[in-house]
Amino acid sequence: MDHLEKAHELNLSLEDFVVVGGSVLDIYGIRKSSDFDVVVCGSAFEELKSREGWEVDHDFSKKWRRERIVNGIFEVSNDLIFEWGHGYTFTFEMLKSIAHKVDGVMVQPLVFLLLCKVHIGREKDLNDAQLIEEYFKQHKN
Repeated sequence: MDHLEKAHELNLSLEDFVVVGGSVLDIYGIRKSSDFDVVVCGSAFEELKSREGWEVDHDFSKKWRRERIVNGIFEVSNDLIFEWGHGYTFTFEMLKSIAHKVDGVMVQPLVFLLLCKVHIGREKDLNDAQLIEEYFKQHKN
């Protein structure tokens, strides 16, 4: 799957979303991802939520105490949350301010993704963190 092409299937302005998570790893050729993770601005979230085929992921909401909507491979939130201490919410606007553009699509910076993966700390996330570190060693320039 080409995640940069999939980004256009959201039919949103490229300024209204940031690609995050495993999708970023796929874009940089670090590892394949079978889903498409994205954080969108509030108005885009509500727009997608009202479109046919989109539904609230209730299991995600119960586990993480926040809303996510899904449609096939697309998994869409309007923020990222770190759960350490009292928790910290990274809003869409914050992510947008640090995002890198790849072929016009805003993506979560690899350094920030590395921090997220280490923080989450699940085995699969720590494996991803190791892959990101290896990518940095190979792409020092």
